[in-house]
Amino acid sequence: MYSYDYCISLGVQHPVRSSADIAARLGLERGFFRDVGTDLRDADGGLIRVYAHTWVLFKLAEGKGGWLMDAWPEVVGTLQARAAVIEELTQEGAEIGLRIGVFGKQAWAGFVLDDALVRLMADLRLGFQLETYFPDAPVEAEAGEAS
Repeated sequence: MYSYDYCISLGVQHPVRSSADIAARLGLERGFFRDVGTDLRDADGGLIRVYAHTWVLFKLAEGKGGWLMDAWPEVVGTLQARAAVIEELTQEGAEIGLRIGVFGKQAWAGFVLDDALVRLMADLRLGFQLETYFPDAPVEAEAGEAS
């Protein structure tokens, strides 16, 4: 099996709370975020109001050239410590999910979800998203082309 890079994040989409409020309640440092009602500008400078909810990501674990299975104890511990807040946010209308990005180098290495993590995700009603990224296969020169 080939090792790979990975990143595990907790994503929160909330209808009214700010990302700063969510981060403070969870006791986590926010990564990417957009707050409800955020104004953006289009290419012509026009105002666009696209964010009808707050979207915030919190990085829980990451690894370079490693194994995703090694991160499960840390992720489970982080989520268990915040279970009450996650449940409160869900009751307020938030959608919360675990996002896993796997960045392969040569081939799919595979992984197994930890039983405790699966139970905790079900108990907390967490969504789950897996994204895989692999380098494009090298383009081989056609047989008739000269070097």
